[in-house]
Amino acid sequence: MRQTQTDIQHSNWDKARSHYKQFDSQWSKNEAAIRSDPSGVYGEIETKLSLIRIALQADPPKAEAADKGIRELIQLIDDYASGKLREDAAASGKQSVSDALAILQKAADAIGAGRNEDAADQLQAFIRIWPSVEGEVRTRAPDTYDRIEREMTEAASRLLSNPPQPEEAGRIVSGMQTELQPFTAQTSYSAWDAAIILLREGLEALLVLAALLAFLRRTGNASKQGWVWSGGAAGLLASGVLAVVLTFTIANVASGSTRELLEGVMGLISVFLMLTVGAWLHRKSHIDTWNRYINNQVGVALASGNLWSLFLVAALSILREGAETAIFYIGMAPSIDPAQLALGIGSAAVLLFLLGFVIVRGSVLLPIRPFFLGATILIYYLVLKFLGQSIHALQIAGQVPAHVPGYLPSWNWLGVYPTWETFVPQLLVLLFIVFQWARQERKTRGNARESGPHTV
Repeated sequence: MRQTQTDIQHSNWDKARSHYKQFDSQWSKNEAAIRSDPSGVYGEIETKLSLIRIALQADPPKAEAADKGIRELIQLIDDYASGKLREDAAASGKQSVSDALAILQKAADAIGAGRNEDAADQLQAFIRIWPSVEGEVRTRAPDTYDRIEREMTEAASRLLSNPPQPEEAGRIVSGMQTELQPFTAQTSYSAWDAAIILLREGLEALLVLAALLAFLRRTGNASKQGWVWSGGAAGLLASGVLAVVLTFTIANVASGSTRELLEGVMGLISVFLMLTVGAWLHRKSHIDTWNRYINNQVGVALASGNLWSLFLVAALSILREGAETAIFYIGMAPSIDPAQLALGIGSAAVLLFLLGFVIVRGSVLLPIRPFFLGATILIYYLVLKFLGQSIHALQIAGQVPAHVPGYLPSWNWLGVYPTWETFVPQLLVLLFIVFQWARQERKTRGNARESGPHTV
């Protein structure tokens, strides 16, 4: 960059452009590591590089703007190399491809009205937010990403040339809009996905409580039901406290370029938990297995005479479901509209209240096998979606590469992206789920033949 600056000062524009390209090539090899830095310096470097490129591409070149841009870029790199990280206020926001398209539309409108300077300002605004939205494009279509990187500066250069070239700039802006439009349909979670989590976790908690209470009544220990209720209330309260602590803790660090990183990590933790939960649900989908589970949980507490054990059984059952729910929602939150999240949680909560009243007051248990099998299928659906979404978030954060062969499917409803890094793990997990399912069913049928018919 210093050599480029010298070339500019001597009006040697061909050499200046050549040295700039050399720097840009080296930057491309190192930007992934800097992109993940929480200082937000990546966006600043990208913006300054684009503005320098505009000044060099203008006809005639803008010597003063290019020289000023290079001086600022060199100072920024020196500050970064010496550890003087500066927080980028813009990085704390969450722009989308739709936001970028809205700016391009303003630029197109200004070009159409003959306001070339206003159009150039809009394109520079696009350039400033581009680093925060480019990850979505880069991980799904690297060729499109490279074209947009070139076109955004070329369009601005056309407008700043003397005389301006608005027709050509308008054609480029229109092409950019067409190229970016498909990326507005980002994979995200819906109210349905949010409701699935609470319904599954809540219904399991209800089943555990109802089974504990029913067991106590059948064994003549109805007077001890208060320990179950108080344990359930304590578990619910602890779950709420845990959710608040986790939410505020993560919110304090989930800003800037660390947002996608945390989204990816929390999502992968959720995937691991869901796989564990799915296997547990499948094992419990047979009535004899479920009865043994409840008998073991309550029988120990009654046999020992330690009623606090009964309290802990209920509390830990609810706390386990609450902790899992909190982690699942934290992993989902960055990729769901708040209104959709609230709608999903609210509708699931109302349904759970009604089901809880019927199950507990009426001493009615849901059909065990259909419930657990249905819940298992829903959980495995979320496993695949969380896995794809989480790896994609890590790709945007620059932590995982993205290779797009061009023929892999892209299914928003299942979180499937057209990259090898997302597709292969999802395929392996799907094969693992099928294997586990078949193995458990074969094991259960074998146990049923050995034990013979039984009555529940």
